[in-house]
Amino acid sequence: MQLGEQSRFGVIRAIAWIYLALGLALVVASVLHVQFAGQRLGLLSAILPALLVLGAIGTLLKRRWGRYLSGFFSIIMLIGVPIGTFLGGFMLYQLIHNKDLFTGAGRVR
Repeated sequence: MQLGEQSRFGVIRAIAWIYLALGLALVVASVLHVQFAGQRLGLLSAILPALLVLGAIGTLLKRRWGRYLSGFFSIIMLIGVPIGTFLGGFMLYQLIHNKDLFTGAGRVR
């Protein structure tokens, strides 16, 4: 990996780690049936956070499918004003402008 690619991917890597931590926290909360905002989370509530974790891992591995999943969750995060809007918008910007960093399913650059 060239130095330019490494610095361009650094921001994406940082936000992917935030997505990973958030997803894992929500999966654990769902498995433990934690009550959140007046609703008790169940195992079905763990599906979307598990996909968030999967997308973050795919993004960290520079897979194209990880980029798509992270983009999907970035769009959803836009409604979470102000932190979600900032993280989601910035991640979308980085994913769109640095799409050449992501490969297909077979190999990592």
